[in-house]
This record gives sequence, C-alpha cells and structure tokens, in this order.
Amino acid sequence: MKKPTSAFTLIELLVVITIIAILASIALPVFNGVTERANQTKDLSNAKQVGIAMKLFASDNNGFYPSKPSAAGDYGSAPAGTAANSNDAFFWLFPNYLTTEDIFTVATSKWTPSAPDNKIDPAGSARADTLKAGENTYSYVTNLTDTSNPAFPLIADGFASGSVYVTSKAQKGGVWAAKKAVVIFCDASGQIMKVDPTSLTVNRPGVTPVASLFVPATDWLDATNTVINPQ
Repeated sequence: MKKPTSAFTLIELLVVITIIAILASIALPVFNGVTERANQTKDLSNAKQVGIAMKLFASDNNGFYPSKPSAAGDYGSAPAGTAANSNDAFFWLFPNYLTTEDIFTVATSKWTPSAPDNKIDPAGSARADTLKAGENTYSYVTNLTDTSNPAFPLIADGFASGSVYVTSKAQKGGVWAAKKAVVIFCDASGQIMKVDPTSLTVNRPGVTPVASLFVPATDWLDATNTVINPQ
C-alpha cells in the first residue's frame, strides 16, 4: 500500500504564490510611503539648519538675510543687487555659519543629482567651488530680513519654475511629485506643506481666494521678494 505524500499540489502552489503576490503588492506601497515620509523629515531637518544659519548671518549683518550676488563684496548696511540663483545667496553662509554642503542636497531631487564635493571657497572670495551647480536643492525668497513677517516663506524645495512644482519626479521641481513641499519661514521655523493639486503651488493657509504662498500681494511680500531657484 502506498504511503500518503505531503507534497503540495500544483493548485495549492499557485494559490500560495498568488497570496504572496497580493501581500507584496499591498506592502510595497506602504514601505515606499514610509520611506518617502522619512526622506521628507530629513529634508525638513536640513532646511531648518539652513534657516538657523540664515538667522545667525542676519544677526551679524544688520538683520539682512543674504541676497547679494556672491561677487558683490562684503555686506554693508543693505544688499547691493540681487543674486541670480539661490546658490549665490546661500554662498554667503560659508564658511562662518555652515561648513558642509551636504545639508543642501535631497537625494531624490533632480536639482541635486549627485553628492556634493564639499569644496568650500575661502572667506572673502567670489563663488567658485561653494555650492556649484547641482549642489543645492533649495529655492529662496530674496530681500527679506529677520524682522520681516515671520510667516513669510524664506526657503523651499526647489521649484520647476517660478513657484510651481511638477508631478514628475524625473524633473527638477518634482522631488515629492507635487504633493508635498518643505517650507522654511522667516523665523527659521518650518513644516512639510501640502501642494495644491490644481495650481501645483503651496498656498497661503486660510486665504480666500486661494493665493500662492510665494506670490506678492497687497498684504503679503512685495515686488522685491522674488523667488530664485537653484543653479
């Protein structure tokens, strides 16, 4: 008499494989979501460090946040000219307030496709090595001071253009697929904010009609507070 076998039948194997595939399809998006939230938290932490360095810079420069071109010479009583890109503005934080370029990068941002080399120009020189193109992911609002409205935006994840994001992560300005954005305010506080799915901008909370956080209005910013994107 044959002994009964404990081997799986083909149908049983197919059922097990199907169950595993279903569980994997459920678990993968959850894992990706957790990973993305962790990356956003790191992004926020890095941007806050930049904001604190901004506050320290302002305390030594009559309250002005850096907005000059990098070759404009030392800061005086007021900025002279405006930086063409945010790398030029952030340059002023080195080497007295920051010593590493790492906090300006977000691994998933196309503005920073590779790790920075952390080569820093000597104090008092024009920008050559500090924050070269591709070593900074943050956009910046110019000509603000440490006494500006603390709710004014100062730093944000780099935009595609102006203050608009894109839904494609493969493009500059699509780091979080136009769903979230890290924003640092004039008081160096910050938060992860929702991006409006229609306008693809971060809007001012509680304002009707809807208005972008980064666009001047009669009660908000002014024409000199322009957004400059990374280089």
